[in-house]
Amino acid sequence: MEFYGALVVSLISLIVVLIFAAIVRYAIDSSKTSKKLDVLIKEVHYLKTEIKKMQHHKQQDGSKHIIDEKV
Repeated sequence: MEFYGALVVSLISLIVVLIFAAIVRYAIDSSKTSKKLDVLIKEVHYLKTEIKKMQHHKQQDGSKHIIDEKV
């Protein structure tokens, strides 16, 4: 009998945890923070690529000046 009681209690606990997880998931989705975070990540990635391009061009320009100075 105790086994069935423990099984029922664990099943009810599992259902309560799943309901709580569903409520939290709905709250996160409805706040649209994940969409805003995706936009922010894309913007940061774009800025990083722009910085890398600028540094690459700056290094190329710097090496040209060194070659011009030696000649």
